[in-house]
Amino acid sequence: MKQRSTIISDIGQIAKGAASLVDDMRTDVQNMMNSRQERKQNNANFVTHEDFEALTTRLESLASRIEFLEASFKNKKSPKSATVKKSAKRKTD
Repeated sequence: MKQRSTIISDIGQIAKGAASLVDDMRTDVQNMMNSRQERKQNNANFVTHEDFEALTTRLESLASRIEFLEASFKNKKSPKSATVKKSAKRKTD
């Protein structure tokens, strides 16, 4: 009976080692797939999320500056255009 117990114990240890090996292989394959995917993304020149957010913020800032400048330009332009029109009428008269 003792020998049968050791045979079963040995088979159990072999099965445990095989399961551990399969788990290690799964981890290695997953790491390889992740590294391949990272390389593909790097080669495709994708923009990172942080860079995208920074550019979006900068574009919003520039858009608000442009709106401000356009509004101030329109405010400065309207009084001058009225005086230019009046002076043009005086010259023609």
